Amino acid sequence: MILGMIACMLIGLLAGRCLRSRSMIWLVIVGGVICGHYLTLGEDPILRMGGLCVVLLAGMKGLVYHAWGGRLSWRRYFIFSLLWFGMDPGAFRYRRAGLSWKSDVMWGFLLMGVGTIGAWVVWMMEWRQILVMFLPLSLGFHFGALRVLKGIHRLAGFPVRTLFPNLLKTTGVSDFWSRRWNVGYSQMMQRVIGRPVSRRWGRQGGVCAVFVVSGLLHEVAITLPVQAGWGLPSVYFLVHGGLTILEEKFHFQLGRVVTLLLVMAPLAVLFPPAFQEEVIVRCLMIFE
Repeated sequence: MILGMIACMLIGLLAGRCLRSRSMIWLVIVGGVICGHYLTLGEDPILRMGGLCVVLLAGMKGLVYHAWGGRLSWRRYFIFSLLWFGMDPGAFRYRRAGLSWKSDVMWGFLLMGVGTIGAWVVWMMEWRQILVMFLPLSLGFHFGALRVLKGIHRLAGFPVRTLFPNLLKTTGVSDFWSRRWNVGYSQMMQRVIGRPVSRRWGRQGGVCAVFVVSGLLHEVAITLPVQAGWGLPSVYFLVHGGLTILEEKFHFQLGRVVTLLLVMAPLAVLFPPAFQEEVIVRCLMIFE
């Protein structure tokens, strides 16, 4: 099973490097997810989630690389693909001297520590609300571990950017999803979905496509591993896509407080009960 998943991952990476047709790369991605699903049937949901996410991420890395149109050496291509969660291959094209990195490592380790302590408190107090469970885990990984990883790459001379900038500066739903939460993911979606669709169907068509595909990708990462809660992640992203279009159409922004409430309050829709119980709660069991 593990060898099969590694093969699916490598095929996805090689597709982006070797194939010239974007449609063929998409077929490889879909095929890899299907193979990953059947290879891990009956396995632990956490293992299924990890395997499916790795296969999906590898395929999307290849697709982004193809859309980028530049060229990296094989070594740097695999550094970009396997050792970084961002989606900007250009950051690995040239190495630069004198990049700042110490503050990223310092803040990253600090946030990892705070997130770990927070997750331990959540487990010991038996708090099982999704928002309460998600916050320390996200703080430790998204804002901590990935910040440390950024510092390491910058120390090596690669000018990568912060993937999760300060959420408290968000001004609206559109700003949150494009500039505050997982900048690498938003880069990817604009490059492979938003811009191509916008050229044919206009700006609003591109926005709709981005959120529809985002829902489908999160179905693969969330509902497929536990085989329950189908459609709920898609509903979450469709609602936020609609809010983004309304903000842009009427030229207003919902503001920081309202936006963060709209993002966090319906997390139980994004993460259905089965995923909460079989993945998130069980991840916290490390503190037993």
